[in-house]
Amino acid sequence: MEVSYIIDPAKASDLNAILEVMRPWNMHHVPSPEMEALDTSCFFVARVDGRVIGASGFKILSQTVGKTTLLGVLPEYAKLGIGGALQNARLQAMGRLGVKTVVTNADRPETIVWYKRHYGYKEVGRLQKLRSFGHPDIYHWTTMEMDLEAYMRAADEKAWTRDHVARNEPHPLAPYPPFLINVCLTGMIPTKDKTEFVPVTVEEVVEDAIRVCDAGAQIVHIHARDESGKPTWEASIYERIIAGIRRERPGLVCCVSTSGRNWPEFERRSECLLITGDGKPDMGSLTLGSLNFPTGPSVNAPDMIKRLAETMRDNGIRPELEVFDPGMIGFAKYLERKGSIVGRKYFNLLLGSLGGVAASIGDLSSLVASLPEDSVWAAAGIGMFQLPMNVAAVVAGGGVRVGLEDSIFYDSGRTRLSTNEDVVKRIVRVAEECGRPLATLEEARWMVGVEERLPGIDALVRDANVLRSPAQRRWPEAPGAN
Repeated sequence: MEVSYIIDPAKASDLNAILEVMRPWNMHHVPSPEMEALDTSCFFVARVDGRVIGASGFKILSQTVGKTTLLGVLPEYAKLGIGGALQNARLQAMGRLGVKTVVTNADRPETIVWYKRHYGYKEVGRLQKLRSFGHPDIYHWTTMEMDLEAYMRAADEKAWTRDHVARNEPHPLAPYPPFLINVCLTGMIPTKDKTEFVPVTVEEVVEDAIRVCDAGAQIVHIHARDESGKPTWEASIYERIIAGIRRERPGLVCCVSTSGRNWPEFERRSECLLITGDGKPDMGSLTLGSLNFPTGPSVNAPDMIKRLAETMRDNGIRPELEVFDPGMIGFAKYLERKGSIVGRKYFNLLLGSLGGVAASIGDLSSLVASLPEDSVWAAAGIGMFQLPMNVAAVVAGGGVRVGLEDSIFYDSGRTRLSTNEDVVKRIVRVAEECGRPLATLEEARWMVGVEERLPGIDALVRDANVLRSPAQRRWPEAPGAN
């Protein structure tokens, strides 16, 4: 079972919830002869959807000696690595305070084995229990000590090795990052007379966004249409779409289009970037140069691109950097150098368009290799190239862009019309076969720069940890309580 949880420093208001976590393990008798009143400032909690489902505490005994107190996870969340994450949080906290030796008391045999195996504890004695606490049929504590300095040094060496592998080895030896799926729901070209499945009205776009989110997508790329079904720049329509999505799937990343294919004026192209409130977009598309489509040109002058980028920056909207040829990556670097774009960068690499780079493995590899530091990328194939480029991205460690804007057909032979949900489910199957974990909505928001860090995760649980596979980023599986 996969569970998305976060580790937080505990608050004073978490006290009762911490004791409820300990209750199934008979460790809730606090204060008592066995356990003094808890100092929540020395506790960490694990939360699932805001609910406290695990907790760990510690106490500083001297300048160099610390002691663990309570550690427990609700039974239904045991064996998921949450206990290990809580243990690591308190060890790192004690290490930062100068602790060199950690003392721990445990009674359950499986817990004692776990401490020894994963943290190098050694038994140093026994203590008689003063009352029923912990395992009801065990009447003493086994006292253990660990060399925290040695453990942290070894952990740093392991972390260096993992980081070296992640930076220098191919996937899957290097762990895959969580898999991002961006769905271009509507686009500028598809119409109802070509496919009944293209969402056009506000209600249709919202419903389709919900479907693709439930199928596994984390980002939707939105184009607005007016009452006649024609593309429009009008912010009021974008606002209704995004507000409707947020009511149902608040974590889904919403990206608006600033396309210049149908209107060249900055005021029209940027209107959707000025929305505030519930309808404010998370991202805005930013095509990094001009190009020709089969139906006509998309003109993006350098000054226009820069103004759009700076409008996004000034309004707290992340750019979705669209690349159709290698020179566009160079322009993104220029924008970053000038301060027009800042922070983590999310690139959509679109291959196979008549006026853009060819949809080949070599061309995709070249584009990826030229991306600047701190970049996340997704690959799209236009028309019949959608599935080949998507599969290549899965294998190469990138994300994907899929959807009816890029192809209204499910197959390269154009015999079957597709839905947006169809292509999301297809690429999810491919990703699962390749061992690619789907990003959660929270992970996706952090990965594309919408959130500066994963909500609620303290510095003790590093943000970069999310870029490892579930097997790599889990902590040692702990017994339910210690």
